[in-house]
Amino acid sequence: MKKIVFLILFLLLCFYHVSATHQRAAEIIYRHISGLTYEIKLITYANPTPANDSRDFLLIKLGDGNEILIPRIIKTSIAPDVVYNVYLGTHTYPGVGTYSLTMEDPNRNFGVVNIPNSIDVPIFVESELAINPFLGINNSVQLLNQPIDYGCVDKIFMHNPGAYDVDGDSLSYKLVDCRGANGDVIPGYILPNEVLPDPQNTFTINSYNGDVIWDVPNLQGEFNIAFIVEEWRNGVRIGMVTRDMQVKITTCDENPPVIEEIPDTCILAGNTLIFDVSAFGIDGDEITLSATGGPFEVGINPASINPDPATGIDTATTTFTWETACQHVQRQPWQVYFKAEDDGYPVSLVDFKTANITIVAPAPENLLAETLGNTIRLSWEKSICENATGYKIYRRNGYYGFVPGYCETGVPPYTGYIFVDEINNVNTINYIDDNHGSGLIHGIDYCYMITALFSDGAESYASSETCASLKRDLPVITNISNDSSNNLNGNCFVAWSKPVDLDTIQFPGPYIYKILRSERQVGSNLVQISTNYGLNDTLYFDEEIDLNSSNFAYSYRIDLYSTSFGDIGSSHIASSIFLSIYETDDELQLSWDFNTQWNNNEYIIYRREQGQTEFDSLNVTNKTFYNDTALINGDEYCYYIKAIGSYSSPGLIDPIINFSQKACGIPVDNVASCPPILSVSTNCDLIENRLSWTNPNYTCADDVTKYYIYYSPNQSSDFSLIDSTLHPDDTIYYHSNLESVTACYVVTAIDSVGNQSDNSNIVCVDYDVCPVYRLPNVFTPNGDGHNDFFVPFPKSVASIENVAMSIFNRWGVVVYQTTDPQIKWNGKNHKSNQDCSQGVYFYVCDVFEITLNGLQKRTLKGSVTIFR
Repeated sequence: MKKIVFLILFLLLCFYHVSATHQRAAEIIYRHISGLTYEIKLITYANPTPANDSRDFLLIKLGDGNEILIPRIIKTSIAPDVVYNVYLGTHTYPGVGTYSLTMEDPNRNFGVVNIPNSIDVPIFVESELAINPFLGINNSVQLLNQPIDYGCVDKIFMHNPGAYDVDGDSLSYKLVDCRGANGDVIPGYILPNEVLPDPQNTFTINSYNGDVIWDVPNLQGEFNIAFIVEEWRNGVRIGMVTRDMQVKITTCDENPPVIEEIPDTCILAGNTLIFDVSAFGIDGDEITLSATGGPFEVGINPASINPDPATGIDTATTTFTWETACQHVQRQPWQVYFKAEDDGYPVSLVDFKTANITIVAPAPENLLAETLGNTIRLSWEKSICENATGYKIYRRNGYYGFVPGYCETGVPPYTGYIFVDEINNVNTINYIDDNHGSGLIHGIDYCYMITALFSDGAESYASSETCASLKRDLPVITNISNDSSNNLNGNCFVAWSKPVDLDTIQFPGPYIYKILRSERQVGSNLVQISTNYGLNDTLYFDEEIDLNSSNFAYSYRIDLYSTSFGDIGSSHIASSIFLSIYETDDELQLSWDFNTQWNNNEYIIYRREQGQTEFDSLNVTNKTFYNDTALINGDEYCYYIKAIGSYSSPGLIDPIINFSQKACGIPVDNVASCPPILSVSTNCDLIENRLSWTNPNYTCADDVTKYYIYYSPNQSSDFSLIDSTLHPDDTIYYHSNLESVTACYVVTAIDSVGNQSDNSNIVCVDYDVCPVYRLPNVFTPNGDGHNDFFVPFPKSVASIENVAMSIFNRWGVVVYQTTDPQIKWNGKNHKSNQDCSQGVYFYVCDVFEITLNGLQKRTLKGSVTIFR
């Protein structure tokens, strides 16, 4: 009977293994059809078994609660032990979301070295589809190189999936564990190099180009690995495909071929890219050189190699040719994967090299700029790339002379150009720059470049630069300054350039300048304070204010008025320079601010020391702040700033010089020293903590006078001040008379003016720094002065709040009770006060230990023997 049962089980097992597909590799990819409908393609590589022959449908879970059986459309043998299967179906999703497409199929092929009992382990692959209207339609990555690859023991192994993304998304690669039933990581799965561990044996994937490298295989067999290819768009992951693949390693004496290095390159769309690639071998094998990648997959002007493939003994050379077009422009480089394969026995060894090719759109041409009032109108020729989606506008003050590098697209920040605006229509070929409604500035030479923009964010080469200035038909302010001839009074000197391009026919005179003033730099609530008559009267001394005593800057605007016409226009608002001073220890920190339309390029700082009458130049900077150090606390120092600037447009005063108000400050010691560094040691006999710390006067300060000591009984309580020292060299403190050594401490340093440092490091002492509470098992209460009391071992009461001790005789009668941690039993019955007889007594003692986390109870049970 047992033989029959065994035979039945054996036959069932054989049937199960025969019915299993014996999958070797798999992946799921998808393609957008329309709306929310996607084509889903499952690709598997399996053993040529009857089970695979009959596997005309496979189940796909779609991530939205649905699952479908999709039919097989391709079944073809690609090796004696490998069948290539393609299953194809469609699905319409319910709406926006991220969906996980999964397939699980029993089982893997027998004998995968790094998957225990692989024939009983399903294969599981997953892909991720994100439907996001803000990121646009997405198609999954396609993996153009097959996932069955071969290698030799002690020879470096390489594989590249040949990833191509039709949407031009950025790709990244990451190794993951192979998964089995229910999508769980396979128990016992390890990477191939971990089967026979060796520090020199590594298995990696290049996160940028997908090169899988095993350096080097040290064991024969079949191994499975998995990795994910992630798609990124505008920094957001928009999709993912998992490839579960198989690597077959055998023994051989061959050396893999080597492809020469291929430099990355850029090319202008419309030009033809041509370069040669060669592969070399050293074993006399025939070398086959082939290529895959996105450039071969495009519908317009696909790339080619000639010959395809190239073959040769020890050397194979092919020529890559790509007649590029605007349709090939994308932000990410195109990747071409070259594969060299020898005809060695028993396996063919390979090498991969990836070429990165960036297709750059040509720059928009014939950019022109012309002034219209206080705006500049730009015009240019439409981009020759019909797939461009619009243009980007860039501007700077003054000409730069930018010539883009070979692979330099867009307008780099180092040019000083700033992004102004974006046009989302390739047919719009003009733009009016009005500085977003606030108008441009007279006296500025505005220069522009534009680029063509594409749907994935790619930009063309930058156009040539073109510049224009507004007509000087209005006043241009050049000075809002503390009157340099009499800085003591703080009057404001206002000057402007007259309108040299004024249309006197359209705007006949006589002319009047209206001078308006406002408090603060923003220039709100301007009030007219004076008038000047005639175009040549362009100076004004504002004697009504004292900049030196004001706590803010003043702003001015000059309006041009015709008595025969009325208001003609206004200058832009400009403000005086306002100097602020922050007073700190041995230092005054200066900063200054202003609102001007010209560029201030350089600043000279003037200082007058206490007791002096004249200012001396202190330093020159191109920044708007300066720290004056090594000063004397309590002395007064006064300053003013001389600003030197200019407009970028010619014909205006150059340089433009303006002065701030005078401002004074007194350095004050408001900076505490660095905190001391604290350490604590404990005396368990005395129940005492010894604190010691470093003296900051030896490292970061010179006027620490004393220290504050703070204490907390545990980690959850606040610190409280318990004491202070009287001298900076008093850096030791004994915390005595404690009930428990358990505590936390910090120390701060106090300087001569009372500044308190930050807290030192927190040091905590827990109950276990001293011996834990223990009781002896014998004592001799005979009155000889030695061991007359039952007491705990020395040092063990340093963190005990109390105890609950009960001592029993052998009949269970209590003979002694106490809450005193020292116990101090003299061997007498606590009720009768009679000596207890010699012998063994038993106790139960609840010990309440004071810890950093609060009071904790520990129960001791034991016995003690009385000897008399």
